[in-house]
Amino acid sequence: MRSFLRYRNLIRTALAGNYLQFDTLEHVLEAVRAGELERRGKSDAGFSYSVHGRGCRMVGPDGAEIEMDLLLDGSEAFDGWRLEVFARSIGMSPVPPRSDLMRECRDLMQKGVLDEVEPGWFRLIE
Repeated sequence: MRSFLRYRNLIRTALAGNYLQFDTLEHVLEAVRAGELERRGKSDAGFSYSVHGRGCRMVGPDGAEIEMDLLLDGSEAFDGWRLEVFARSIGMSPVPPRSDLMRECRDLMQKGVLDEVEPGWFRLIE
């Protein structure tokens, strides 16, 4: 879980170097809808993104994959499935069961790191 959060920050920061809209997911989605940003792109350093529906998949040059969705309340959030995708992308084997991932998210909620904005959907408290 902590690796997911570290990679999220690393990849977003790297993409923001080429695409200013990556300061927030909301700005990314707005820019794509307005035609100011392509639906898919790749930075000079090999970081890529792909916008879909209400979310964005961001991939580092090492293949680490972070996927975030924009919820109706404006929260940038992830769920257990997205954590599993990340774990596979970094070669974690075995991938922890989703129940373990959810338990870790709820532990981080108790520590004030995450908030559960919808059942099973978490956001980083910044």
